[in-house]
Amino acid sequence: MTLRPDTRLVLLLFFSMQLASGLAKAAYWLPEVQALVPETVSIPRIQLDPAARQSPVLAWETHWTGQHASERWGSEASRLIVKYRVNPLRSVRMLASLYVAMHDAGLRASELGLSGSAQSAATHVSAARTLAHFFPLEPPERLHAMGESALAALAATQPHRVREIAQGASIGRGVARLAVLRALNDGADEVWDARTRPIEKPGMWRGVPPLDSAHPQEPVAGMWQTWMLKNGEEFRPPAPPAPDSDALLQAAQEVLEVSRNLTPEQKRIAEYWHLDQGTVTPPGSWNLKAQELATRWKLPEKERLRLMSTLNAGMMDATIACWHAKYTWWLLRPATLIQARLDKTFMPYLVTPPHPSYTSGHATISGAAAEILKRFFPEDAREIDGWAEDAAMSRLYGGIHYRFDNEAGLALGRQVGKAVLVRAPPQR
Repeated sequence: MTLRPDTRLVLLLFFSMQLASGLAKAAYWLPEVQALVPETVSIPRIQLDPAARQSPVLAWETHWTGQHASERWGSEASRLIVKYRVNPLRSVRMLASLYVAMHDAGLRASELGLSGSAQSAATHVSAARTLAHFFPLEPPERLHAMGESALAALAATQPHRVREIAQGASIGRGVARLAVLRALNDGADEVWDARTRPIEKPGMWRGVPPLDSAHPQEPVAGMWQTWMLKNGEEFRPPAPPAPDSDALLQAAQEVLEVSRNLTPEQKRIAEYWHLDQGTVTPPGSWNLKAQELATRWKLPEKERLRLMSTLNAGMMDATIACWHAKYTWWLLRPATLIQARLDKTFMPYLVTPPHPSYTSGHATISGAAAEILKRFFPEDAREIDGWAEDAAMSRLYGGIHYRFDNEAGLALGRQVGKAVLVRAPPQR
């Protein structure tokens, strides 16, 4: 992958600073952030008559100052994922960039000695501008205006800190530029050359009814830039059963038997975790669970941003590792094998996604998410592991994954999650 000239300049500046100062491991996900300083900017300043601070005005202020920025922008991101039917891979990529930008913006404002309101300004602006990049069909002025509205609310409630709020906003803009620059060079815009598709052979993936997709989903995602892993193949799961093996046929037989005898509870689990395009997707669901836990334990905003950035960077790396595995083995889905060898009338309970079977994306993402959440919420470890197990098993209940897809996916995800926790920027 060739870096853009402006990326090379930024990276050169960063590494020059590292050599000159002998700095330890950066506290930022985007190392270049430590070079940012506030610019001289101005923000809208609204003078409110105290007597006029009635319902509409108070509702507006509370909307932006009465809720954690991580929750407010997380809700907006979820809404946009659903609105534009973003697939799970693109969703987690966007969410990782969003929360990394918010975390780094707030932390940079804090380390510059700016007030809490200025830190909030930095996170709001970084979020608005990062989302504007990822949703080009959304009027950019709407998202920018949301960021400016947050600044105006902060200024209205704390007029004595307007200068600091403006400085925080400038940090947010700088961090968003860096987040977008990384996204432009992370490999996600590469186009798959279908001529590189492996030659057709027994056991190889092909489209499954009713989608019958001729081309697989996101075949180059295993090569995208990771956040903390070296690359998508750093943790490679063991090979799946051979296409002509008894083990694979037995695994398909299990899928068939489970599908024929689904209980109401198994159907509920399959449907709850289905989360295909048009929903918040699996990473979005894990974000909602993380926010619920953060609220339960009353985490302050700084801790929430660390939680959400670590969670989403981990799920992004797990996704890349999973997709690298999928397009290493190109394993056929259960429905293909069952219809050919066991029951030609078989249709799974859920619609089979258009990509290879091994490993399960749900299981891999959930394994990573669970490991990270357990570090932040050890008291809830059993409940969190239960969520991950359900997410993995939901794919067997849905008839779209073999059991070994799920088991290997959970193991891979847990391995990625543990690695991300070790390698994540140190807490400050």
